[in-house]
Amino acid sequence: MDRILADQTRAAGSTVDQLAPAGGTTPQVRRWIAEQQRWAAAIAEHGVDWDHPRSVHWNAACGTDAAADFAAVRRNARTYDAIAPAFAGTARHREDRARTAEAMGDLVTARENYFMAAVLWSAAQWPSHADDAAGRGHHERKRACYTRYAALADHHVEAVSVPFPGTHRGSLPAWLHLPAGYTGGRLPVAVVVPDLDSAKEATVALYGDRFLSRGFAVLALEGPGQYECALLGTHFSMPAWAQVGPACLDWLAGRAELDPEQVVLAGSGFGSFAATVVAAHEPRVRACAVTEVCHEPGWTTVFEQASPAYKMRFMYMTGHTDEAEFDRFARTLTLRGRAERIRMPYLAVVGEDDELSPIEWTRALLDAMQGPRQLVIYQDSPHHIGGVPSARRGPSPSGLMADWLAARVRGDAFPSEQWLIDGDGRINRGPLPPAEPVEPPPVRAVEPVETPAPQRLAETPPPMRPVEPTPAPPAAPASAAVAAAPAPAAKANGRARGSRKKGGQVPAGGDHAQPSIRHEPAAAGGSRNRGKAPRGPSS
Repeated sequence: MDRILADQTRAAGSTVDQLAPAGGTTPQVRRWIAEQQRWAAAIAEHGVDWDHPRSVHWNAACGTDAAADFAAVRRNARTYDAIAPAFAGTARHREDRARTAEAMGDLVTARENYFMAAVLWSAAQWPSHADDAAGRGHHERKRACYTRYAALADHHVEAVSVPFPGTHRGSLPAWLHLPAGYTGGRLPVAVVVPDLDSAKEATVALYGDRFLSRGFAVLALEGPGQYECALLGTHFSMPAWAQVGPACLDWLAGRAELDPEQVVLAGSGFGSFAATVVAAHEPRVRACAVTEVCHEPGWTTVFEQASPAYKMRFMYMTGHTDEAEFDRFARTLTLRGRAERIRMPYLAVVGEDDELSPIEWTRALLDAMQGPRQLVIYQDSPHHIGGVPSARRGPSPSGLMADWLAARVRGDAFPSEQWLIDGDGRINRGPLPPAEPVEPPPVRAVEPVETPAPQRLAETPPPMRPVEPTPAPPAAPASAAVAAAPAPAAKANGRARGSRKKGGQVPAGGDHAQPSIRHEPAAAGGSRNRGKAPRGPSS
């Protein structure tokens, strides 16, 4: 059966199987090595979601039937090295169930299990930041399972390759989905760019997908640096992502089912940054909507204060193994000069207390744009919107984005404005305030990095030592809006950016449960309250 699955993978156009196996080198990140006991303790306490509710997002694509699978992984994978085997073992179980159901003629059960297996195999890929045999094996099984799902799905699912210059095989891998019941005519298209941790196979939900259910076709794409592209040797760069939009729009124009004049973009996390670059270089895009944004130039907060796993993943996406070289490269991660080119409607859905991309940078980005734009802020929410009253009682962020994009396709007009979703779930509408100037930090010298031998995380880590937050000094003089980023400051009451308020533990298994230990204390750099959205009357 493994041979059959491998044959099906090749038939589906896998772009990896013809590459020679590579040993791979894992990026060495100073903080991951120097603070290994800290991160081991966090993983021992919180499991795979120690720094980000990634399993919640993966589970959401699969539906409630997969909840027990993800709960078991969260319960059992308590060291970093245990994460990939835990997901791989669960994926094998789902794959076995799919094969059995298919052999018995239970094709609905088979397709559901193939889909879940594919998402679980992609989750097993996530902890690996090297081009190694294990990661390639997980990828091949993911492709094979998703190919079987596509053959049995309740709507048209097709493996496609978008022609792209300068890559190993000259293409970007994607899955094209058409709505169930499609019988003809040209459809609007949502091009969806996944997060740093996610793959194209987890982009469209097994059932009730937000875009398919609104009549969109969906191009679930992986661009330069993301999962399959990285295995191809197509790494992240700003110039590479600037070419993604023209490549996609040219390809979409050649499909009889798709309307090239009704193409919209959606992205979350890393996808919010990449989609913004695409929008800046492809004026044919009708509208762009992003959430859980990464708009800070240089990604300084993500790379220098958050979990080092983010930096390791991004280094892998760029092909860097030397941290000093990557730090120099990271200075190119800016939307300056690109934001000014964006004239299509643009929506940003953010958490008010975003601890990875301070909200001031999103305001600066919107200020620089030339077209209509909207900012939706969830009160008291961290970067990953959820776990707070505004997210539970207010509109679903993903549904809000899909409705907004559907309205743009219809041609509905809207004012440039700000919405604050408050703790009662009410929408407080008001004018979009101008961004406050943001002071750039001093340029950090890039020191040579010694590359010690990899060290395994401790199996029985000691408890973490609490660290007191650093008080903020007076704000420095203001400067241009989109420039190198300061480190986000701690709140005046000592609560770290994005942490929960006094004693507010999230119930086990709750939506987007936030670990109590997620990030290092913020460095000094100015008052946190300047980014707070003004409260206003609800409407």
